[in-house]
Amino acid sequence: MTTRIKAQDAKPRRVKALQGRLAAAGVDGLLVTNAVDIRYLTGFIGDDSWALIPTRGRGIVILSDNRFEEQIKREAPGISARMRKKSLADELTRLKQQRGYGELGLQPEYVSLSLRKSLSKQLGASALKPIDDGLLTQRAVKDPCEITSIKKALSFQQEAFIRLRRWIKPGMTEVEVCAKLEYEMRRLGSDGSSFPSIIAADANAALPHAIPGQKKLRKGGIVLIDWGAKAHGYCSDLTRVLAIGSMSAKMREVYQIVLDAQLAGIDAIRPGVPLARVDAAARRVIAKAGYGKQFGHSLGHGIGLDIHEQPTLSARSKGDLEAGQVVTVEPGIYLPGVGGVRIEDDILVTPNGHEVLSDLPKSLESAIITA
Repeated sequence: MTTRIKAQDAKPRRVKALQGRLAAAGVDGLLVTNAVDIRYLTGFIGDDSWALIPTRGRGIVILSDNRFEEQIKREAPGISARMRKKSLADELTRLKQQRGYGELGLQPEYVSLSLRKSLSKQLGASALKPIDDGLLTQRAVKDPCEITSIKKALSFQQEAFIRLRRWIKPGMTEVEVCAKLEYEMRRLGSDGSSFPSIIAADANAALPHAIPGQKKLRKGGIVLIDWGAKAHGYCSDLTRVLAIGSMSAKMREVYQIVLDAQLAGIDAIRPGVPLARVDAAARRVIAKAGYGKQFGHSLGHGIGLDIHEQPTLSARSKGDLEAGQVVTVEPGIYLPGVGGVRIEDDILVTPNGHEVLSDLPKSLESAIITA
């Protein structure tokens, strides 16, 4: 309950920061069509709805329908809501006319071409102005209540993994392991999974985004587990590799290289460090060991209300780390036909360095479980 109260208190500050950018853009308000942004700014988590954020004042309005009327009252107390009689566009037109608004900002990434044409036809071609609202950048830096929610998601996620680790046995299929893990996260109180869990046994672990199937875990084999939980809408994201009974010499070699690379990447995290430099710190370890071509994806990404947020830790990334960002660090080595290793943790950038938010064991010894 305390977390939810704090989250509600944080929303006026989020809106005020956005309003400063709207004023600079010269619009009278912003039509928010991205459901995640609506939640971030108002607390309402329903779908098929829009929000209108005025450039000045507190006159936020959620445009929705009767299915969500009571839900809006509960989740966004104090925010006006209008239930559409026809379409959301009709309701927006009436609201715009009643308030005497001129040009409104539009989120171009979250409006289909057909909807944009329809809105322009109904409101007038000059009534909507596609703008960069800056919300992706704003959401990249978490406030204390957001960090609390991510930590809560991690607590669900990690406890579920601990329970899974005691339960897992040879002969179980990837699908069975996936079902057990996601069930335990729900049972513990999670909102659900942050993304479809990846459970990949043996050679399937060479596929970075493997889909769980009927492949069975075997004694002497490995299983890569990439999973996440949600709490109050906020995501967590971890990856661990387990060996059933024992681990082959090749996988032991690869595992230690990946772990060393991950630790190097984490060690590079602090405010002001170029994003690309963090990626390079981990990639250098893997390349030096001769596996550079087997690490083809970026080192990590931001997490929050979306599982992939800004910033991205890659060789092509521009910009620097900022305090308050939460990023994953997840190097991997993938050997087609053999298997793969990826180790991932969630890291908070602090004013003076970093904090590893996840604390599941990840040493080579901890990865080997009794068959």
